[in-house]
Amino acid sequence: MSNIWCCGRASDGQLGVVGNGSVLELNHLNIKGVSGDNVRNICGSKRSTVVLTRDGLLYTAGQVEVLGRPGDNTPPAIVSSLEVFTIKSVACGEDHTVGVTSSGAVCSWGFNSQGQCGHPPPQFVQKPTLLRPLIGVKVIHVSCGARHTLALCEGAEVFSWGDNTFGQLGCNSEQKLCYTPSRVTALDGVPIIQISAGARHNGVLTVSGHLFIWGSNSFGQLGLGDLMRRPTPRLVHLMLSHCIVSLCCGEHHTAVLTAKGAVFTWGDGNYGQLGHANTSQQIVPRQVQELMGDKIDAISSGYNHVIAMSLSREIDDVTAKLYGWGSCSSGQLGVGRVVHNIPTPTLFPDIWTDADFFLGDIYCGGEQTFARFSKQNKSLFCNTRSCDLSEEKFASTLADLEELNDPTQLVTYITRLFGNVANINSLFVPHKVRTKLGEGSGIDMTRLRKTMAQLRTIKHAEYHKAISGMLEHHVIPHLPSDIVTQEQLRVFCILPEFPSLCYPKDFVPQFSQALLELPEQHLKALRNWWSGYEVSFFEALISVFKRSVYRSLVNRLHDPVENNKRLKNMEKCLKVLALLNEVNSNKEIVPYNAFYIHELTDQLDLEEDYRNWIEHREVVFCKYPFVYTAEAKAKLLKIDANQQMMKTVQSIAVNQFLNRGQISINPFLELKVRRDHLILDTLRQIQEYESRPYLLKKPLKVIFEGEEGYDAGGVKKELFLLLMKELLSPDYGMFSVDPESRFIWFSEFSFEHNSNYHLIGVLCGLAIYNSTIVDINFPPALYKKLLKKSVTLNDFAKLHPVQANTLRQLLAYNEPDFEETMSLTFSVMRDFFGEVEEIEIVPGGREKSVTVENRHEYVKAYVDHYMNKVIEAQYEGFAHGFLYVAGGKVFQAFHSEELMHMVSGMQDFNFKDLESITEYQNGYHPEHPVIKIFWQMFHEMDLGTKKKFLIFLTGSDRIPIHGIHSIKIIIQKVKDNTRLPVAHTCFNVLDLPPYPNKEIMEEKLLTAIMNTEGFGLV
Repeated sequence: MSNIWCCGRASDGQLGVVGNGSVLELNHLNIKGVSGDNVRNICGSKRSTVVLTRDGLLYTAGQVEVLGRPGDNTPPAIVSSLEVFTIKSVACGEDHTVGVTSSGAVCSWGFNSQGQCGHPPPQFVQKPTLLRPLIGVKVIHVSCGARHTLALCEGAEVFSWGDNTFGQLGCNSEQKLCYTPSRVTALDGVPIIQISAGARHNGVLTVSGHLFIWGSNSFGQLGLGDLMRRPTPRLVHLMLSHCIVSLCCGEHHTAVLTAKGAVFTWGDGNYGQLGHANTSQQIVPRQVQELMGDKIDAISSGYNHVIAMSLSREIDDVTAKLYGWGSCSSGQLGVGRVVHNIPTPTLFPDIWTDADFFLGDIYCGGEQTFARFSKQNKSLFCNTRSCDLSEEKFASTLADLEELNDPTQLVTYITRLFGNVANINSLFVPHKVRTKLGEGSGIDMTRLRKTMAQLRTIKHAEYHKAISGMLEHHVIPHLPSDIVTQEQLRVFCILPEFPSLCYPKDFVPQFSQALLELPEQHLKALRNWWSGYEVSFFEALISVFKRSVYRSLVNRLHDPVENNKRLKNMEKCLKVLALLNEVNSNKEIVPYNAFYIHELTDQLDLEEDYRNWIEHREVVFCKYPFVYTAEAKAKLLKIDANQQMMKTVQSIAVNQFLNRGQISINPFLELKVRRDHLILDTLRQIQEYESRPYLLKKPLKVIFEGEEGYDAGGVKKELFLLLMKELLSPDYGMFSVDPESRFIWFSEFSFEHNSNYHLIGVLCGLAIYNSTIVDINFPPALYKKLLKKSVTLNDFAKLHPVQANTLRQLLAYNEPDFEETMSLTFSVMRDFFGEVEEIEIVPGGREKSVTVENRHEYVKAYVDHYMNKVIEAQYEGFAHGFLYVAGGKVFQAFHSEELMHMVSGMQDFNFKDLESITEYQNGYHPEHPVIKIFWQMFHEMDLGTKKKFLIFLTGSDRIPIHGIHSIKIIIQKVKDNTRLPVAHTCFNVLDLPPYPNKEIMEEKLLTAIMNTEGFGLV
């Protein structure tokens, strides 16, 4: 007994029954020698049926003209001319049939009046004939409309041919028919896995379950909300919230199945084929409500009817339900009678009573229904392009091919996987992953990384040369620019991981160009994807473009034309790095210094780059300052300062010459101060320059009244230290210290005049311009504000970690009792010298409750209140003073943390490096016993004592942004070992007597580092 059951139209013998107009109930389809276990697919038109077996044989029955074989129309018989091939896929149109061989070749037969067979005239093709235009293209699936054909290739390209009256070929052409297969170019790069053709419209499904559709729309079968035909593929936006796993196009309707087992239909409903309990047409997708109690596993559609299968699985049992709805004019719903329409899903009679057989697959012809039963509880039918790159399978295949030591086979395998943009876009997407705007790329980055690591192990030179050619000719030129779905963007995430993108030829500039040409909305999507990267993936992405920049930088060319091309290629990569830096600035995925190209300092003339920048030349690194190290930026700042100081001095000289005919210029900004009037004297002299701020650009020279001392840097440092110590004193109340972070911030209750805040700002600006460290522990948020960047919750957390943690808990709380539990309004309480006040953080804040919906607004307002509003006057005073001195074009090149380190130095360094940078004089050397004792004792000190020693010796416990090697330390021998060690802070020189033992040295040194203020000459 056959295990293939069928019902429906049989007037041409298409169901293997002679003389019957219709089979009204499920009945056996008898095919000699073929059982249900051996059937891969069944398809048909109104008048014919084609059965494809697992071993690749085709059996046909029905309309004589389209059998593709001689003989009777019934029972189903083998198409003998195709026995030399193994057929893998087959489809039927109204009067034509198309098959695909295991090698990917396509053959067709039947009526060809509109070119639907893909052959030039005549209008009828009697026997299966290969399509020559597709030779060399590996097709894996086909689908037929009434008079047109679609083909899906291994590389995810879609071809079409035949009738184009309604734009069903998707080529946006006015040509009414096409005899030659042509690629649907609008889908280039889209990872298509399934195709389906209706009578005059088509749909294709992507790897992420998105649906594209085009062609006739006279019944709303495109689901786009109107009745306008579409000559090119359009994304069905109304289905983006669902992951579609199966697609069926009927004559004038469309049905889809989602990953959750829901069925949606739209289009013509005249026969009830939409299953919505009526015969109305539907121009937008609508779920079939009657099926909501079941999880549907498979659907299939005829011209005007739909069937659906539900499998209920328990431990030892599988229960199957088969539903049908729509036209039953030929008995195709198996209810035992002819009915014009059945608009509601109806169960087929339960005819499978043998517990040894399972309902395996369902199929529809034009007006027929087929069901396959099998002893194996699994589906054999597959009309989906497989794109799952199994990690284990890939590794074993790669190992087998490498063992053969034949690069040609290796190249063929890798080219099949990566030689096409659409294929690349589908390779690393886990099964049933759905991509929506802002939700990520859907790429399994871990699997991608492992796959690429395996490719890096391949050593064959021929392989690398061939794969480089593949990228050059078949991938890079076809990177998408006309984007129809964000799934096309995946290649921009995958290719940077591909080893051959950079070696042996560098394709990164061309890749960068394609990326930069993407429309802004799609660049925004890419930035969103990048923002979700893990640290290692983001670092690797940055490195790809940094390496390309460096290669272009070192490969200078003598040919001006080629050299200009090199510079432009370099800038393309820099522009992509700018996009990545923008993402990182918002998300802080990696440290800002991950963008540094350390080699720039050696390879580039900074002064020349600065001049090019000022003169608005094309390719300059100053336009992309994030690639410069902090040390390089500090040099740029010095270059800029020197330029400004030079202009200042020249300007003064010219004015003096014109006014008095003589030149007397003090090249320094001189500050003369008394130790007991530091703030007053400094403030008075700074104010004298209010009308001439350019004078503050001159090098600073400090003189303490009544003291001798040449200011080689140390005197400046001492002035800054003493001023900051006094200004930051609690007596002034200008700043407060957070007990957790230890950062200082402006006090909202300060009564000090803004001139003091202005002075501190000026001092910080002068410190930057004079390469002097100021001991002031401001948080990075201050420097972000100076750079005109918004302060966020993350910045607030660095300053006030406890309060920020409370805010984050507020954002994370999702229980229904949110308002009752939090009981907050848009106001804060403050203790103003013993009196508690309620302060609104937005207008009307006392009356505005914090809810789940507005809690992000509350947190933003809270941060803004404490970081901006309540300290506005204090900050403005500081900022005016700071920018008064340090503001300028180069200033904007710094990252906020770099600025922080420029002002107050870096605390994170290795004290052991001090020994390696120290020089010796007057008889001392690294191996001298006294020096050995000194360093032994120093390395045994605790961190606090080491910092005190550094203050004693250099005037600060921090090091310049240039690094510890920018400090010059000298230890010199003095004879009198009864004296304490003496530090000449101006020169970082330590007078160290030759103490006889470690104990005495330790006692003397620890006493000395409790340093009194004052400087003397060496």
